[in-house]
Amino acid sequence: MPSSADIMWQAQQFLHKKPQVVPGIILSMAGCLLIHRHATVETRGQDNLKTFLAMIIIQMLPLVALEMKIMSCADPVGLFCKFATPVTLMHTIMLTMRLCMYATMSNLFPTSYVIYSGLGLAAALVTLHKGFRESPLRILLRCGNVWALVFLAFFAAFATSSLDAYINPPLYKQSWDRYLKEVLGNVNNYVELLAFVPAVWMVYRQDQRTYDDTDSVSTKRKATAFFLFLITFYVTEDLMQAWDSFGVANCAAFAHLLHFALLCDFGCYVLAHIYNTDKLVGQLSKWLPVDLACEV
Repeated sequence: MPSSADIMWQAQQFLHKKPQVVPGIILSMAGCLLIHRHATVETRGQDNLKTFLAMIIIQMLPLVALEMKIMSCADPVGLFCKFATPVTLMHTIMLTMRLCMYATMSNLFPTSYVIYSGLGLAAALVTLHKGFRESPLRILLRCGNVWALVFLAFFAAFATSSLDAYINPPLYKQSWDRYLKEVLGNVNNYVELLAFVPAVWMVYRQDQRTYDDTDSVSTKRKATAFFLFLITFYVTEDLMQAWDSFGVANCAAFAHLLHFALLCDFGCYVLAHIYNTDKLVGQLSKWLPVDLACEV
């Protein structure tokens, strides 16, 4: 009788005979939600739900590109360990901005949302320090592409908010507070949309070289820490928000579920290849806490 580890590995092999199939189906389903919303609901002015669905699709695109490309690289495991740090740093910046925005504009986010963001920020910092075992200063200085993307997000937020203020002057007339909230909200959204772009950047710019980080123990520690952080964070970011949206905006709830499914698929796909010598679960249990390891 096959073990759970064998079943998981065989499932990954079956689902990813062609790496583009599973992410392509999930992305297509998200696109169908947007088309359904556009075709069935007529709105005057801006449709916030349609905008949200479009942003979810944009957020999915880097994950789809990563999953389709990463296993064709010369050293996918070494490359993965390289982009785990900037992706985690992008999430750290996004969550820090969200908490700072709440401190100055408490009505911008629900309190529960901010509590989850605070827990997510703590988890990101622990992942950077304990999981990757790198000093914060070294990470800040080494990840120049992250700061370039954050600057791009600020510029895009300023440009789009200014354009909106120019097109709809009555909404912003003598109201700098509204304009400031709009800019900061857009910055946070754009940084979130760009969170996985450093990984795509590195995957598509790699030059078929083998990276120096070949230590199996270090690789597995980084991989496990990175995906434990992502899955834990997006449980609150996607699943909790999907639960809150059911019955109010079902399209938004399903979009959150699709994004979470794509993230889990990507995580299991990469981890299965990193741990494939021992079929994923047997080796993964070595890095989990004792209580969780006994359940694996």
